[in-house]
Amino acid sequence: MREGYYHRPRQAGNPVVLEHLFSPLRIGPVELPNRVVSTAHQTTLVEEHLPTEDFVAYHEARARGGVGLIVLEATAVHPSGLLTPHTLAGYRDEIAPALAGVADAVRRHGTRLFVQLFHGGREQIASPPRAPALAPSAVPSLRFHVEPRPLAADEIDSIVEGFARAAGLAAAAGLDGVEVSAAHEYLAAQFFTPELNRRDDAWAEPARFLLAVLAAVREGAPGLALGVRLSADSEPARAVVGEIASRVDYLSVALGASSTYRGSSGIVPPPPVAENVIAAMTAPFLGGPPLVATSRIVDPVEADRIISEGRCDAAGMTRALITDPDLPRKAREGRLVEVLRCLGCNACIAHYHAGTPIACTQNPRTGRERTLPAPNRTAERRRIVVVGAGPAGLAAAADAAAGGHEVVLLERAGRIGGQAALADAAPVHAETAGTLVRNYERLLGAGDVELRLESEADEAAVVALQPDAVVVAMGARPYEPALPLDGVESVQAWAVLAGPRPRGRRVVVADWGGDASGLASAELLAAAGNDVTLAVGSASLGETLHSYQRNVYAARLYRAGVRIEHHLELTGAERGRALLRNLFAPEVETALAAELLVLALGRVPLRGLAEALAARGLEVHEAGDCLSPRGLEEAILEGTLAARRAVQATPVGSPNP
Repeated sequence: MREGYYHRPRQAGNPVVLEHLFSPLRIGPVELPNRVVSTAHQTTLVEEHLPTEDFVAYHEARARGGVGLIVLEATAVHPSGLLTPHTLAGYRDEIAPALAGVADAVRRHGTRLFVQLFHGGREQIASPPRAPALAPSAVPSLRFHVEPRPLAADEIDSIVEGFARAAGLAAAAGLDGVEVSAAHEYLAAQFFTPELNRRDDAWAEPARFLLAVLAAVREGAPGLALGVRLSADSEPARAVVGEIASRVDYLSVALGASSTYRGSSGIVPPPPVAENVIAAMTAPFLGGPPLVATSRIVDPVEADRIISEGRCDAAGMTRALITDPDLPRKAREGRLVEVLRCLGCNACIAHYHAGTPIACTQNPRTGRERTLPAPNRTAERRRIVVVGAGPAGLAAAADAAAGGHEVVLLERAGRIGGQAALADAAPVHAETAGTLVRNYERLLGAGDVELRLESEADEAAVVALQPDAVVVAMGARPYEPALPLDGVESVQAWAVLAGPRPRGRRVVVADWGGDASGLASAELLAAAGNDVTLAVGSASLGETLHSYQRNVYAARLYRAGVRIEHHLELTGAERGRALLRNLFAPEVETALAAELLVLALGRVPLRGLAEALAARGLEVHEAGDCLSPRGLEEAILEGTLAARRAVQATPVGSPNP
């Protein structure tokens, strides 16, 4: 058994001075106190198209943490431009007092506040009944399967007037600036993208619509800073930037296009897309007004470097701030080691696409700023035993320790991380897994946590520790199907991830579609020189993964030469063949030659210890996959909540939610 305490990490040598990132920046009539920007991103903390109290609390937390500029999310300037049922309505009179409340909360901390003005055009993310979709031309949108009609000239005039009205309402609310969305192939970009604008009238001129909008906004809110958001990887955007740069106080660039599967993944690019990917694409947008660049800038040191090299003037660190709203203050005070790092898991954007409030896998307080505050240190210490150092157990141990409690963390493996550590072998997940482990190494080190690795936590071992409360987070194991598989050697996908991996074999991966283990195994086996077929037992590849991650996996598997067979459910194996049947027409059977069958068919919870400990009279709380296998976000949230219950001296026998 390996034992030890995690000790607080120390900053090596002298603190890093981020003189570029924390210098002021003049944007038109506004001076930013520093160059860390929370760029426009949807929070779904919106009701009836107006911001909620949770919306205000979310943004105030980032202002309190020291961010220089917050650009509020895409706000529709016209009823026809609402992208979702949760889009802010910048055209309604009620938006002015609502935004004034946000401004009051944010500006008391010295942060400047802008809003992004927006029209989705042919892009809509909504369930029926949907409003008619309007666009420059009748070109269907592939990703959301929207079929627009061309805008009439008077409708275009009305939308331009809508931008002016929304800008005036932003000024009445006391905001500092407005940003016009002309990125991601939304309406303004549809006008300047040749394949999407097939008009034969005056609006066929690519830049005309955007220029008209910018002029209208200037007239509607002459005292505010004015910017425009463009996609740096868009050739049409690079073609028009010269015409608009002199009309604005700043430019903002990101990546991606909403209308295609491949393009959409660039909007919030997941790993293994490299950090700072935007830095290599800013050159066409430099030389004019100040430039804000965003897309996978998550490290303050890297942000400072990019600015110092002249790649941009300010860094959009949106996902990093979603994870750690205090990042600017920590970085400015030289406490870089305390920054909670973004995992790149895309839970934040996944909640938007699901129509649910923004959340962060690593930081369960994101989106819950009013209801789940950070733990307060207590003088009434409890001894908490946590069983399992997977994500749920790590979250429980870290939260209890942060409240000043004594924590013993038991883990039967030789390292922390559980299934997340197992995913470290997969290229798509390696960054997420590694960052999560490093985050928790730091969080455990910040409190009184005794970590015991290679320690089997049976009933007697836990009782002997004399805990005041126990958090059981024992996780799950792979599901073993009751199928005749003797005809082919079979292994679980977890074994493939753990390694070693065979070479030169004909492999069939039976993937149920409920997690990434089958996809990751297929990629690793193909890279090892095997002939791999992925048999997908769901309606689509990676059915439960967020679409951006699924898109990345599809590209990687196809490029790796993995054959993908869809809609196949494993029924058995015989004489060197995997036997499968069609999900929808089960009488249609398929046999695939296989020397090795890899099983990725789900998980089952590890149960028993919690009931045994409760029967001994201990206070027991459970969290994560031992309750029911799900995802990383649920595990960390439940571990955090279990710790909160465990430190509150709950009487034995009380309900355990």
